[in-house]
Amino acid sequence: MDLNSTPRLAPGCRLHPTEAVLLIPEGTLNLTGPTREILAKLDGTKNVTEVVTDLLQQYEGADANEVQSDILSLLNRLEQRGVVRV
Repeated sequence: MDLNSTPRLAPGCRLHPTEAVLLIPEGTLNLTGPTREILAKLDGTKNVTEVVTDLLQQYEGADANEVQSDILSLLNRLEQRGVVRV
């Protein structure tokens, strides 16, 4: 996955409406930090760069390179688990 990828949640995966939990076919994944906010932005229309930009506006003063690296790392791990697809 790279900055131009357009990720989305895999079929059968969805965010719990009120909790920081991702519902997956095998059960649930507890989400920490801004992970829920990141996953909520994966609507299949935004690329990774747009997700990073949205979060940088929300977290004013955050280091752009660090945010970009953290988001790419998260999305790659979730893609390997089959939770996120490009």
